[in-house]
Amino acid sequence: MARPSPFPPSTSIPGVGHVRLNLQSPSHPVFSTLSFSYPLKLVVSAPHTLAPSASTSNPRPSAVPLLFLLTYGGGLVSADHVSLSLTLASTTRLVVATQGSTKIFRPSSHSHPSALTRQDIHTEIGAHAALWYAPDPCQPFAESRYAQRQIFSLDVRGGASLGLIDWVSEGRGAKGEKWAMALWRGRNEVWDIEEATVPAVGGGEQKRRLVLRDNIVLEGPDIRSRVDELGVFGTVILVGPLLSSLACFFVDEFKALPRIGARDWSSREVQGSAAAASVEVQETEAERREEWRKRRQEREKRDGLLWTAASMRGAVVVKFGAREVEGAKIWLGDMLREEGTVGREFGPGGLICVR
Repeated sequence: MARPSPFPPSTSIPGVGHVRLNLQSPSHPVFSTLSFSYPLKLVVSAPHTLAPSASTSNPRPSAVPLLFLLTYGGGLVSADHVSLSLTLASTTRLVVATQGSTKIFRPSSHSHPSALTRQDIHTEIGAHAALWYAPDPCQPFAESRYAQRQIFSLDVRGGASLGLIDWVSEGRGAKGEKWAMALWRGRNEVWDIEEATVPAVGGGEQKRRLVLRDNIVLEGPDIRSRVDELGVFGTVILVGPLLSSLACFFVDEFKALPRIGARDWSSREVQGSAAAASVEVQETEAERREEWRKRRQEREKRDGLLWTAASMRGAVVVKFGAREVEGAKIWLGDMLREEGTVGREFGPGGLICVR
């Protein structure tokens, strides 16, 4: 007869995680809640220290923690379900990243062919708080079935901010797997909390307004023929005052892209004329930016990178795609480093996904 266990029965639910970031007086961030269970793993890295804010209307914490969202084995197997809740109290900031692509494994011989791998993330962001959510690309293997839902509720009127990078690659291209998944479905929702409902911010009846909903569905045997030779594509969503400069930067750079029928200002003839006209003229910041823009656009052509940016309901949504993941990383990293907000306000951890 088996002996009874001396330990109390576990009450944890597989794949469930809870994170709550509070602010201790005067401005020190602490995790009052940090729990997780297999196959989810959460690891906190060294925080990035911020300089004190000189403005009372724009408060900031003393540091920005870096939270790694991991899975055992680097991916999710068939029928895994990860559910993570994030709560950021007023004036806190958090970077969420991964240490590599999240692999979605194909169903095993013991699992049902229609078994679905899922990941749900629910986030609440209080007044003057900010979240930079920037994982590496999702990498679905052949025949895998995956669905993710990411819901972000933030106090927009209270100055909350959100930056999100969500991207998916073709799979294991080196093994000939190009968009060979059976299903990949992703949904991102951003909600404006009209009355703050984050407990650390203040209670109250919940009133929410949908800012945007973005859906991607890849399903069927002909996915590869519909992606026009792209090996990766993704979405960037920017909301709130802390990221307004970055949002405007994307929109302005999109407006500056060459249009069909317009003159190619990168041609040798035009470059030679411009160089002759600007002899002995000291380079200004505008000229430096223009040279950077030309180099970036040339790289975009070589990498087959396409992108667009649009503003809606106070948010900016950027869509991008490239032939290879490396080309997308170079482009996105180039944009983020040139503008500077992410490195300055969130630290180097915010740029891990584009290294």
